[in-house]
Amino acid sequence: MKKLFGLLSVLLLAACNSENPGSVTRYFYEQSEVSPPEENVGMYVNWTPGNKIVFRFVIVHPDDPDIADDEVAEVFWVEVPKNLTAFEFDTNDIGEGSDIEVYYTRSCYCGFEAFRFNSVEVTGKKRNNGSWHLSFKMAAVSGNYTEEEYFLEDDGIYVKGIIDNSNP
Repeated sequence: MKKLFGLLSVLLLAACNSENPGSVTRYFYEQSEVSPPEENVGMYVNWTPGNKIVFRFVIVHPDDPDIADDEVAEVFWVEVPKNLTAFEFDTNDIGEGSDIEVYYTRSCYCGFEAFRFNSVEVTGKKRNNGSWHLSFKMAAVSGNYTEEEYFLEDDGIYVKGIIDNSNP
């Protein structure tokens, strides 16, 4: 019985010390589209089947064991016409008439109004093996309360993914 109690104690301690170290994912989705939600929120976009290519960068930040409900995921979205093999986009291209759209969302135990970009630069190029190389740098603010600015930057390879609306 003492051995069983000792084993259970070790397992409980290990479970209490488990933490999320964080992660980064980079995918692109063919036959997809994204659009802003009807509500003025910055936690998600409408992601549906369509006739464009959507790039999705997700960074899930590590959990801090000293803070309750601190889980945060940031998502940067880029939507381009399906026939492109390379593109460049910056802050000057935001607005009506552009074939490329960008969105930034945050998923957490908090609320945000839709984000607007103070600056954004994105370049992408399709590689011979079908993957994409994307590089981006952005700064965005949410219209609520503090006007806190959020920065995100990445340079990496995006592989083909399958639409799964259950993830942030």
